Amino acid sequence: MTRTYTGPGECGGPEIDKKSVSSFFDKRAEKIESVGPLHAVIYQDKDSDLALNRDIAEKQKLLPLLQLSGSERLLDVGCGTGRWAKNLIPVTASYYGIDACEGLVEYSRQHFSSENSSFFVASADDFSLHTLGVVEPFDRVLCAGVLIYLNDTELGNALRCIANAIAPGGLILLREPVGLGRRLTISEHFSEDMEQYYNAIYRTREELEAFIRTEMPAPNFRFVGAGDVYDDRVLNNRSDTRQCWFLLERNR
Repeated sequence: MTRTYTGPGECGGPEIDKKSVSSFFDKRAEKIESVGPLHAVIYQDKDSDLALNRDIAEKQKLLPLLQLSGSERLLDVGCGTGRWAKNLIPVTASYYGIDACEGLVEYSRQHFSSENSSFFVASADDFSLHTLGVVEPFDRVLCAGVLIYLNDTELGNALRCIANAIAPGGLILLREPVGLGRRLTISEHFSEDMEQYYNAIYRTREELEAFIRTEMPAPNFRFVGAGDVYDDRVLNNRSDTRQCWFLLERNR
């Protein structure tokens, strides 16, 4: 296991292995039956209350930021087991969920298919309206907990894919864990809680904002705001990371 910290002013950091990340999610999909759909994507396999309380608190904070009236077309990048789908499908005109893990998408498709929902296997850093089979861009894009599993080049690609998928006047809501004060790269860490090897990049809030502003620049995009997801510190049970949200609006 390697934990690498990169301080402010230092260039980037080590990359994580894409095959290992893909394998991690395939195994999470296999564990849905044993740990349940919520724990499969929140990862608190041995702390049921923490996973549930995190899910509730996150949705209480983020749902109002999406400003949904019921008429919007929404794209959920990294839909996983449909954790957000069950809340968003009833309050949108159409819901599209994508995820790179076929097993997770299949679970969502089986449990949340409806007249106004569609699910696709697609990577966050390699999709387009054309590959999703749609013509009109989306009014809302939600991307929660995906970008930490992408290397810097892939992160740039993902942000461009999202930027190209949103309509003028539309909102983009990103939710990501960030490193506190310095970037943290975790490589091949064996999690006792999940009983799996884990890889991720926790960029600082400032670093992630810089990536976002580069790929979604003014005046085409307006950076509406950012903040912490959890008001209760107990829910943020890591000393070197915390969950943040970032909201952008496409102007034209």
